[in-house]
Amino acid sequence: MDKNQAENFQQLVLRLKADKSYDTIEKLAGGAPTSRSLQKLATKGFTRMPDPETFQGLSRALNVSQRDLVLAAARTLGIYIEAENPSDLTLIGAGRLPNESQELLRSTSRELQRWMDRSQAEDARKGYEGSADAYVHELFPTERMAADKGESNIDPEQLPES
Repeated sequence: MDKNQAENFQQLVLRLKADKSYDTIEKLAGGAPTSRSLQKLATKGFTRMPDPETFQGLSRALNVSQRDLVLAAARTLGIYIEAENPSDLTLIGAGRLPNESQELLRSTSRELQRWMDRSQAEDARKGYEGSADAYVHELFPTERMAADKGESNIDPEQLPES
């Protein structure tokens, strides 16, 4: 969702609150936040992140994930965090691996990203614009032999050993 379209904390809470009273939400939340503090949060906003108990209680009372509440609160404070980033790869179950294995995965990812960045920088330095034709020259450099390029009437068996 575009950061300009995503709901902030007040919008999310008021939408999920619907026709429930603030007192009802306080009871469903288990007392935190209080009806008075929730009303203030939902109508006047805030300049500091609410406490964890507020997120936990509202999550129960409004049937919404704490993650969604925290992201909405961040948007209220002008911090835009992409909820789903298409360039991220989630490895299901990786969070249950031992810490050493998790760090190995992070380290491998960083190295692969560095390699990709270097490769893209090298391509830019060579003047490649990302077109398919640019990569054909990489696969079949002009200095290679005719048989290497797949030209007809040349038997690959007769090529010198590399």
